[in-house]
Amino acid sequence: MIAHIKGTLEYKDSNVVVVDVNGVGYSIEVTERTLNELPAIGEPVTFYTHYTQNRENVIKIYGFTSRDTLKIFELAITVNKVGPTLAQNIVSRLSPAQFQQAVLKENIPILRRVPRLSDEIAKLIIMKLKKKITNIKLEEKVDLGGVTSTHQAVINVLLNLNASDLEAEQALEKAIESLGDSADRDALVKEALRYIRN
Repeated sequence: MIAHIKGTLEYKDSNVVVVDVNGVGYSIEVTERTLNELPAIGEPVTFYTHYTQNRENVIKIYGFTSRDTLKIFELAITVNKVGPTLAQNIVSRLSPAQFQQAVLKENIPILRRVPRLSDEIAKLIIMKLKKKITNIKLEEKVDLGGVTSTHQAVINVLLNLNASDLEAEQALEKAIESLGDSADRDALVKEALRYIRN
């Protein structure tokens, strides 16, 4: 119903932002990952959105800064037992490419990194989405779906330096974008540290 919302970022909180579009403020539910990608208050912003209305007629708009993330969110909620809250956990913890590869490779440990996603739901996601997800074309190029021992070692170093799980994963993604997938651990750690909030 509402494909995207483009306007000025007026307010942001832990999981809700308000975007002003010609004097009308739209309240949009967002993930922690999305919050970390947003510009400063007063700057222009675009959200790709999913509109829902539940049985109690409560209307919510879920917003994402990339079409890839919206695609994965909308695919995830087609699975029984995966509602919008769990789907948001999925796209907050895993990048679109990570989720796609985890499903294709039946990598349950990667899916279990998502808060409140059990073994049972991970298996259900794989069973229901493995065929569908091959038809999803992503713009994202970086693929951490099969996390290597080097990548995990980098994440462990960052976690030991008091980064959160999400900060560590996002910093690693950016380091790989900068240095390439074959960079060694020490180089990735040094680069990733540039993206950890002080």
